[in-house]
Amino acid sequence: MIFEPAERVLLPTKDLLSYIFDDPPYDQDKPIYIDTHNPSRTISCNEARKLIRRLIAGLRASGLRKGDCVLIHSFNDINYSILVLAIIGAGGIFTGSNPAYTSHELAHHIKSSESKFLITEPEILDPLTFAAAEVGIPDHHVWIFDNLGQPIPTKRQSWKELLSFGEEDWVRFDDLQTAKSTTAARLFSSGTTGLPKAVTITHHNLIAQHELVLGVNSRPYPLFTTFALDHQENYTLSDTGLQISRIIAVPVFHASAAPVTHISTLKAGNVAYMMRRFDLEGYLSTVERFDVTDLAMVPPIVIAILMSPLSQKRPFLRKVRLAACGAAPLDKDVQARFRSLMGDDSPFTQVWGMTETSCIATMFPFPEHDDTGSVGRLIPNLEAKLIDESGQNISAYNVRGELCVRGPTVTPGYYKNQEANAQSFDNEGWFKTGDIAYCDRETRKWYIVDRRKELIKVRGFQVAPPELEAVLLSHPQVIDAAVIGITIPGATTEFPRAYVEVCTGSARAVQGIDGWRQICWLNCEKSQRKDSQASLEEDAKKEVESGAIKPRL
Repeated sequence: MIFEPAERVLLPTKDLLSYIFDDPPYDQDKPIYIDTHNPSRTISCNEARKLIRRLIAGLRASGLRKGDCVLIHSFNDINYSILVLAIIGAGGIFTGSNPAYTSHELAHHIKSSESKFLITEPEILDPLTFAAAEVGIPDHHVWIFDNLGQPIPTKRQSWKELLSFGEEDWVRFDDLQTAKSTTAARLFSSGTTGLPKAVTITHHNLIAQHELVLGVNSRPYPLFTTFALDHQENYTLSDTGLQISRIIAVPVFHASAAPVTHISTLKAGNVAYMMRRFDLEGYLSTVERFDVTDLAMVPPIVIAILMSPLSQKRPFLRKVRLAACGAAPLDKDVQARFRSLMGDDSPFTQVWGMTETSCIATMFPFPEHDDTGSVGRLIPNLEAKLIDESGQNISAYNVRGELCVRGPTVTPGYYKNQEANAQSFDNEGWFKTGDIAYCDRETRKWYIVDRRKELIKVRGFQVAPPELEAVLLSHPQVIDAAVIGITIPGATTEFPRAYVEVCTGSARAVQGIDGWRQICWLNCEKSQRKDSQASLEEDAKKEVESGAIKPRL
């Protein structure tokens, strides 16, 4: 048995840029990308197309050839997507890195992606300079992304110099096999184990992600009435469809934000309010000021909003029409608390996906609600099966097993990493996600219950890290938490260790640590009296965010 999607649809076979820019069904002069810090900085579809064509000419004049990879090392910006699409349109391959990376991490990223050109901001140039020297990338292959008018360091070149070579068209094709075999991006993932790996994402993967997640899930938001005063001071009344808009606060180098930011925004004409970095007050005020309709969130943002007194003082989220959370499981009680901040009919649901699935793989279509902690149902065209520890198909409803997926959004594989590909794919093309899941027979909803090999054996009992994490996250002073298994010399059993990020200035005293220990002991009592011990460490934000502990989206 395999789990079939509820729907199958035909997909376009074009190149990515033709798919985006051929006959956009919206006003091409309206602002699409808007800077939240300075809303006068905007880019429309027509402006984006022209900038991309100019950058394509500049990249080619600077030596970029078909298949060359270009690294963008930057914070979020309205021009980030323009650079991404120009790289792809020129026949190149985009990869993005975390602005917080050290030179060592950047060197690994550059080597693994085989990047030949680099684009970075002045503030984070130094570690990239060391990494480039280690890898052997010449200075003239590095451009400074002075997107906010920052000074250009001596002997460095601005990315704007790429705009001085006229315009050239992007690489065009309309063939399914070409779309499937042409790489558009190398996004990074830890996979199920090991160091971050370059994931091959094709033109077809990205087109399928938009079509199957947003294209088939329209937002039939209700019409609202507007009043306008003409030059003769007469009022006119009209019905206008509510403009779909999003706030982009998570890093756009990552698969959790890249497809919707770089492709869906321009394809569908949905406004993207770009935050350089997440800050809570700016996030909430932007949502309220611009009547943002859709929120794509990760658990730390959800927790930050719930813990903030700001969200209790003003109804910032009452006009939001849809919110979804992914990247890691969210406790259903936390989900319900956040849902209470939104409008009465607005759903807040969970999604599931990975870099290897080009982002979302399961979801709830609008306007369905869920309060069970499910991550939704399979997107169209995506198949699933469950396997046991020996790799045997055990697919059946209400049975837990490792979730495997196959379909047009699934990566062809890790770039030049035969070992990882052999571990992650079977001979029928199924990708082994490493997530333990089950599908409910009655509702066809999927539930992610654990990660393969993350179960901690304590005196013969299996302790699931998500159970401990859920209790830790229920504490009002905990922002984020992750639990792993550790061994202690001389002991005959594993113990759980919690990495906890707390509010600034909280839980620094010994009694605070004891409090965290008590929470874990209570949870072990709650989990069928499984006996365990928790070793807690504060200020482990880097451990939690690195993906080594929670390697999901």
